[in-house]
Amino acid sequence: MRAPAMLRLAAAGIALVALLAAAPPAAAFYLPGVAPTDFAKGDELLVKVNKLTSIKTQLPYTYYSLPFCKPNTIVDSSENLGEVLRGDRIENSPYVFQMREPKMCQIICKITVTEKEAKELKEKIEDEYRVNMVLDNLPLVVPVQRPDRNTVAYQGGYHVGIKGQYAGVSSYRLFMLTHVFTCMIGTNEFTYINIFPEQG
Repeated sequence: MRAPAMLRLAAAGIALVALLAAAPPAAAFYLPGVAPTDFAKGDELLVKVNKLTSIKTQLPYTYYSLPFCKPNTIVDSSENLGEVLRGDRIENSPYVFQMREPKMCQIICKITVTEKEAKELKEKIEDEYRVNMVLDNLPLVVPVQRPDRNTVAYQGGYHVGIKGQYAGVSSYRLFMLTHVFTCMIGTNEFTYINIFPEQG
């Protein structure tokens, strides 16, 4: 009884191999979150926030661990296992654009910072933390003029703040960075953030 069953199994295996060998070659792949998205004029573009990172401490924090503007409800937006394994904490934000519709400067919120929050901001600025954001599954970047060449490099995210000084003053102060988004669209374009410091 075993011999005929084994023969049928072997014959089925050979038939499957022959069928696969006769099939035309094909290639396909899918990475979650990388499928192209088509937008019509006026469609919403949602800016999402990710974790705060530092090359100095290697210890990530959630975006909303600092006193940044928040949406009415914070929603976790991680889309795939890779984002979770990387430690990404992608969440919604109060920043929204409409495709191909210019938007002038707009105040999203006003926040009074407590002494404890000011201390946390100071620590994050001194530890060189960067804010990471995502727009249409693309990381938002900051253009940086390279001093050694006449070219621009792009850094992921923007600094929470910087240590600097006023002209003619020898002491250093900490400045929290606010930002202006500049979104460019086109086949060979990219998305980036321009950052303008404001005293914090």
